[in-house]
Order: sequence, then structure tokens, then C-alpha cells
Amino acid sequence: MKLDPILAQSIVDRMMESIPYNINMMNEHGYIIASGDKNRLNTLHVGAVDAIEKSETLPMIQSFGTHGQPGVNIPVQFQSKTIGVIGITGDPKKVTPLASLLKISTELLITQSYNNQVEAQHKNRLNRFLYQWTEVTDDIKAQTELNIEAKLLQVDLFIQRFAIVVETADTTPLLIKKNDYTLALSPHSTVIITASDTAMNLYLKRAISKHIKVGVGNKTTLLGKSVKQAQSTIRVAQIFDFDNTNFYNQISLIDKILSTDLSTHEIIEQFNTLHQTDGGRELIDTLSCYFINNESVTETSKQLHIHRNTTNYRLNKISEYFGLDLHILDETFKLYLNYLFFQESVYKRTH
Repeated sequence: MKLDPILAQSIVDRMMESIPYNINMMNEHGYIIASGDKNRLNTLHVGAVDAIEKSETLPMIQSFGTHGQPGVNIPVQFQSKTIGVIGITGDPKKVTPLASLLKISTELLITQSYNNQVEAQHKNRLNRFLYQWTEVTDDIKAQTELNIEAKLLQVDLFIQRFAIVVETADTTPLLIKKNDYTLALSPHSTVIITASDTAMNLYLKRAISKHIKVGVGNKTTLLGKSVKQAQSTIRVAQIFDFDNTNFYNQISLIDKILSTDLSTHEIIEQFNTLHQTDGGRELIDTLSCYFINNESVTETSKQLHIHRNTTNYRLNKISEYFGLDLHILDETFKLYLNYLFFQESVYKRTH
């Protein structure tokens, strides 16, 4: 490691706030890279050269012209290697007692800076790896580079994991566990990766308690597939205003239907026309509630707070309008299928 001039100058400036002497910091070759006296920057400090060669604290009793003033020079070490020198200008008898404290403070700051750099590098490397990992939707064994990087990062790719997508950039309130991972998918969306069923349920519970939208993909080694499932769960729940819908297996059929081209143009247009009036939207809302409640007229009436006869009247109006009999399975399914596509189209237009 080498002393960074910017870091060195920040250390000098901080120290000189408490010490009434000029401080210089030299690199491994003895050149001044930071100083309270800017005129001395980039000049050779002969006392520092001696301190580096002897690897010990050396006082300077006399001046060496522009290359060294009276004071004390103390080597700065990192991982048992001398990487520079701190010099304090002044009477050696007065400034020498400060040398050890300055050495310790400087080496602590340098070590902290190094550790921060290592941590940042590891985080960036892990994020790149996680990004690639969350793109995998097929054979994980075929991802050669990913497998190599996983071994270096000590990540077992062949453990089944959940992808939990939360619509928040700050996952701090969810208290992510040590062995789990997080990755920002967008400025407002994050994926949490965990192999633990217990942790998954805990994250889900915390997200719901904080009113954070959350979707959970299936547990699998194909993390990219689970991420897409989790995202689809949130999307479908929003489109159809589903309550208590956070797992992909709750919406998988709808998701698969919406990925097809099974819609009927004429029926979609009928829905669009119906949607343009208050009465039409009331019929669509009734139909939606009817489907959500598994075609139960009783439950639909309860949820809409209307009489059973009113529900039947509206359902009959819907049957007449579309020319589809809600008592015939094939025709009900046809209407349901196109209802799904219609609702998706409305969502796309308004989001």
C-alpha cells in the first residue's frame, strides 16, 4: 500500500488543528506529499530518507536548507512495511514526545482507510456477482464464469434460495441476516436472497407490517427465475388489487395466462367500451369480485354489500352484454381469460 496524497493531507490538516507545529508527511521515497506549509510540497526531505533507511525515529538538530528543518521524523508502517514518514518541525526536545502519538494515530487512520477500501471493493465485486446471478434462468452449471466467481466469494450456487422482491431502496428495517444477500434492482426495488424458510417468512412479515409491497418467488437454484416470479407476484397483485397475495404460487396461473396471446380482440374492446361509463365500471367491479370469490354469488354480495338479487341482476346484464353464459364453464373461462387481459391493459395505461 502507498500513502495517498489526499488522505495524507487530510491527516496533516486534522493533526495541525491540535498541534502548534508544522507537520509534513513524506512518501516511501522521502518526498513531501502533504504539509502545513504548501511551499514544501513535492520537495525531498533528507531527514525522511534517513528515517526510511534506518526504519527508526530520527531527530534533526539542525537545518538542511530547503530539504529539511529541525524537528523529528518517524516512519509510518503498514503491515510491518515502512510506507512513509511523518515529520514535525520544531525543537526536537519539544516535538519528539508527540511523535509516537502521531505515528499511532496515522497508522490507525491508514489501516481504517485500507479496510474501508477493501470492504468497498468486496461490496462492488459482490454486487457485480449478484447482478449476474439474478440473471440466471436456466442451467446454473453452464455459467462457468459465475461458478468461478462464486467459489472465490465462497457462495454455494447449488443451494435452493428464495428471491424476495421488496419495493423499497432501504432494507434496514427488515434486518437482513448475515448469510443473506441484497441487491438493488432499481432505485425503488430491492431483492433479498435467502436459503432459509424461517428468514423468508420473517422478511415477509416485517415488510407487510411496514406496508412495503413484497413478492416471493419459488425456492430454486435458478435465482433469476425466482426474481422474475417475485416481481410478477407484486405486479399481478397490483393489477387485480389482490389482498394477502405475496407468493408466486398464488398468482402463477394468471401470470402464465398473461404471458400468452389467448385474448380475444372483440371481447377486450367490449370491456373497454363498458369501462367508459359509471354503470359499466360497476358491472366490471362486480365481475371482478365474482371471480375473486370463486363465482360465489353469496360471497360477492357480502363483499359488495349489496343484495343477492342485485348481484344476480348485474351478472345477468354481463352475460347479455358479452353474449357469454356464466353458467357454462367454457364461456365463463373465456370471459375470465379476457377479463385478465383487460385489467392488465388498464394497469399499463395508468402506470
